[in-house]
Amino acid sequence: MQPLADLPHLVKLLDDEEPAVQAELAEQFSRGNGDLSAELQQLNIQLSPRDRQHLSDLLGPGRRRALRSDWFVPDGGITDTESGWATFEMLLRLLSDLLHDGITPRPGLIDALDALADEVTVCAADTDEESLCEYLFGSGRFRSNSSGYYNPENSDLLWILQNRKGNPIGLTVLAMLVARRLDLAIHGCSFPGHFLGWIGSGESSVLVDCYHRGRLVSLQELYSKPAQLSAEARQAIQRPCSLHDILQRMLVNLQFALGQNNRTKDSVLVSDLLESIVTA
Repeated sequence: MQPLADLPHLVKLLDDEEPAVQAELAEQFSRGNGDLSAELQQLNIQLSPRDRQHLSDLLGPGRRRALRSDWFVPDGGITDTESGWATFEMLLRLLSDLLHDGITPRPGLIDALDALADEVTVCAADTDEESLCEYLFGSGRFRSNSSGYYNPENSDLLWILQNRKGNPIGLTVLAMLVARRLDLAIHGCSFPGHFLGWIGSGESSVLVDCYHRGRLVSLQELYSKPAQLSAEARQAIQRPCSLHDILQRMLVNLQFALGQNNRTKDSVLVSDLLESIVTA
């Protein structure tokens, strides 16, 4: 974290083209955790779009170092237990911090999830899982990010909460975490090419497509069309996938998205995180 007294002077140098100045700025801004949003807001510092991007880039090493320091996957992986869910949320928060620009003020992930759960309760949409999905997705409150399907932000759950759009797995994970706060149960289905939610148990289970307005598909309907399912798809609908599997798939998606957007250093970092998931 930069001393508040120094920050106004440092940001005035962001557009200085002298290499020695830029080297010193890189050194100064790399020392913290990569997030100056609270300090910038407290000092009411306004930045041009160009300076915002430059400062965010300078803060990047701090964000990557903070993530490496705090990332922890227990031996045996992330289990579907109380502690496993807590670990899952913690790791999602760390990914959210990595993908944040470090400049724009925003609430914490846990607070934002709690607020959405409270909203659902006030609107009496917490009676069952299908009512929750209808409230979140059938209503259009959260929608598909079709124009930015491969953007890294789809792996930032807080970005999804604020912008009300995401990719299939991001929207499904959002529903899972809100459901858990309401004593409901939505799990994940690692369907190939299109992640789905899972409601219920046994043959009466229903899959929910959060990306397409919460469309429901019964397992019985899928089982009745075996010729249309690949071997991988048939495997996916045998049972809900684990939190460990979900995080691994999210990291695979994020690594691809970062590569597509030429964010090489972040992509390398996510590759290392994937290694920690696979070997746990």
